[in-house]
This record gives sequence, structure tokens and C-alpha cells, in this order.
Amino acid sequence: MSEAALSEEPQFERLGTLLPGDRIERRPGLFQRFDFHAGTVTVPALLWSRDQPTGRLVIAFNGAVRRTPGKDPQEIFQRRTWVDDFDADVLFISDPTLRTDNQISIGWGQGAPGRFALPAMAQTARFVAECLEVPSAARLYFGTSAGGFQALQTAARDEGSRALVNNPQIDWTKYIPVYVTTIARQSYEGATPEETAENFPDRTSTAQAFAEFGHIPRTRCLLNAASENDALAQLPALVDALPAQSGERSCFDVSLYSDVRGGHNPLSKAATAAAVNAIVSEAADE
Repeated sequence: MSEAALSEEPQFERLGTLLPGDRIERRPGLFQRFDFHAGTVTVPALLWSRDQPTGRLVIAFNGAVRRTPGKDPQEIFQRRTWVDDFDADVLFISDPTLRTDNQISIGWGQGAPGRFALPAMAQTARFVAECLEVPSAARLYFGTSAGGFQALQTAARDEGSRALVNNPQIDWTKYIPVYVTTIARQSYEGATPEETAENFPDRTSTAQAFAEFGHIPRTRCLLNAASENDALAQLPALVDALPAQSGERSCFDVSLYSDVRGGHNPLSKAATAAAVNAIVSEAADE
């Protein structure tokens, strides 16, 4: 389904800007496009509700976005066409870091100077979940690559929730240098990646965020051992920094697979939907 087709269809409803304290209602079979304004950050979001209430909510985040002339990156909601494959309502959240006045394609929810976006993105997810009366255990934060980083960071801010991530950046400062340098410079007023990591460890590392918020969301991490950055940079960043949970069983499950051809690319729709549905079904049974 093309973006043009989506915007022309009657199944696409624009709600404008919503604020904390407002309400959003389930509209089965509709895409509900809205912006959620929290503090100094406006978060672009798109909600899809199934025909019948599910009591489950998948919160999905974009990975790297392909920038094209005339296309607003805040109107891109990756995997939007997969909604019928998920056994849950789905909330898509676009990274406010990517705007028409820049050419950033991957932003890790870092926002602009003085407007750190991840807390507002997490608040958007909780706002929708509470309106839909979905308990935290039935909220699944999902993303791949940069979207996986955002999913882990927002799940860390929603105690009791779950996360499913595929080849996520655990620490975005350890990713491809050109992208890392761009975000450090633009989101932190010319800082280097090293300065950013030193000054804001919980913003750059999901493991440090878990320590900051005092809990680790129940997570399944699907990681390609044949992807160099994921296996040699991101996985060690998790192992090195993950806070010890003394006397507790770890709830961060890393499942390795090997796909040389796939590399850092995400898993297929079928494999992704199967993993999502297994987790939301498990949550419903508890």
C-alpha cells in the first residue's frame, strides 16, 4: 500500500494534536493519525485497532528511514501494512528527531537540543495503552536496529511491559560512525559521541537506562551472530553494562541466529509476526 493510497482511503483518520488528559477511542479497522504533545516534544503516532478489542498493544518504532525529496519523515510508519498479521492493536511511533528541516535518517529518539524525545515517546505509548485499558504486561514494545533501541528505552520507562527487538543498537554510539557523529552533533549542540556518552550514559546505552530506571523489561532479543556490529559491538555492550540482578532471574533473553546474507537486515514479516504473536499470546495467558 503506497503512502498516497493510504492518505486517500477513508480508513485513514486525522485526529490532530492530543495532549495529556485527552482521550483516544478505539476505531476498529481505521488508521488514526495523531500527534501527542508532551512537554516540549511533539510525537507523531498512528494507531490501528482490530475489529474486536484484544487487550493487547504492540508499540512499533522505525529503524533507519529512507529520505526522499518532498517526503515528511514523520509520516513514515514502518510495517504499517503488516497490521493484519499481528494479534493485537498496534501503535506506530515515528522518531521526532527526523524532521523536514534536516536530512537525518536515523535518530535513536535523541530529539533536538533541550528536547530529548524518548520520554515523550514513552508517554505517548502509555497514554494510548491507558486509553485502551491495556495493562502493562500486555504492552509489547517492538523494533529493529534503531527502532530496537527506541523500543528498549521506552519499555524501560513502562514497568511491567515487554519488549521484542531484532538486531537493536544497545549503545548507539557504537554504531556506524557517520550516523553517530551526526546525532551527537545535532542533538547535543556539537558534542562528540564520546562526550555525549560520558554526559548522558542513560540516553546512549539501553543497559545504562535499565540501571537508571531500576528494572529490566522482560525482553526477547533476536540477534544475528553473522552481523558484525551486532555480534561484536552491540552484544558486548549489553553484557558489559547490564546491571546485575542479585538474587533475581534475568528477564533479558538473547536468541542468536546466523544469517550471513541477511546481515543487519531485519527478519521477514512471517518470522517477525510469529515472534510478536507468541509473546502477546503468552502475555494474555498470564
